[in-house]
Amino acid sequence: MDGCSECRPATWCGRQSLKQTIVIPPSVGGSVARTVLLVPVMVLLSGWTAPAWSGSLDGVRPLLLQCFRTGHASSCETALTLTEALQRRAAARERYPCQTLLLGLQAEVVMVQLSEGRGEKSRDTMQASERLCAGL
Repeated sequence: MDGCSECRPATWCGRQSLKQTIVIPPSVGGSVARTVLLVPVMVLLSGWTAPAWSGSLDGVRPLLLQCFRTGHASSCETALTLTEALQRRAAARERYPCQTLLLGLQAEVVMVQLSEGRGEKSRDTMQASERLCAGL
């Protein structure tokens, strides 16, 4: 298969690659699965690259705050796409603690999209991401 069949999802293979599996509970429904799975595909297919300001969360911060405050669909979708680009950059630079926080930040956005936002905890995740991902 891929030369690493003994690896399980989310474990390291000898070639330093990470297999990722997204587990979505059946109770959540297909719309979230489509959102979570289509965002990376849309980013790749669109040829979109992160703008120069995306080295930190400065550019995405206003969209995240608007998403957390209002749940505005367009703000949340754009914030999710931009955060995905940052998360991929963190992975490429092997800044795994930063990448982990950015994945958590993406989860916060998805929770808002599901009308299950976590309020202040979402802002805490954003602030922690800003600290740990500085200079990305």
